[in-house]
Amino acid sequence: MKIERRKLVIALSAALPSPAFAQFGGLLGLVGGILGGGDVAGQVKAFLEKSIKIEVTLNKALLAITAAYAKDEDRAKKQALFNDLGKQTDPKEAGAKFQEAYSSNEAEAKKLTESNDLEEQTKKLTVERQQQVAKGVVNFLVGVFQVRDVLPMGQGIINGVGLNPLAITQVVPVTDALPRLGNAVMLATTTIPKFISVLRGANIKVPDVGGGTMEEPLEAIT
Repeated sequence: MKIERRKLVIALSAALPSPAFAQFGGLLGLVGGILGGGDVAGQVKAFLEKSIKIEVTLNKALLAITAAYAKDEDRAKKQALFNDLGKQTDPKEAGAKFQEAYSSNEAEAKKLTESNDLEEQTKKLTVERQQQVAKGVVNFLVGVFQVRDVLPMGQGIINGVGLNPLAITQVVPVTDALPRLGNAVMLATTTIPKFISVLRGANIKVPDVGGGTMEEPLEAIT
């Protein structure tokens, strides 16, 4: 397990800009820098087009993992949320949906990895749900590797805006998204490696994930 975590930390550290990787706990403190910022609206739009797609991937992946272990009634709720993700066109509504999905499922994922019998639970899952967990793990890591493309964009927007009161309100969706993206990276180096270890311990294949890995097809959860 320690080996898996170390490999992921090394890979993600190489994929992400080092100043960004070191500041996930204080991304909102980046407001500063020069006044102005050029075409702020265009920059924010470009950022959101990428970050929203990434957050859909991250949240669907996490839902897939936790739903595999959930009770039937809880699984139905997760399926409804899974289906709803990505339908919002307003950044504020999308951000609220991401926060709702991520916060609850992050806690569930962490709780699962604290179980002493998680490997046994995994072995007892149906083959379909075992594969769902594996695909969820792969897709979550794929989403995290994609964060490297948007994190510098977001930081650049905030730094460019500085304290310009005319532009600060435009970048609120960016300042909201950056901590969520940072939290996903941290989860990828702490909780996700435990699922990888458990899956492999249950003889379920989980491929190594890198910056060029493609998402696994995951249209629904079972």
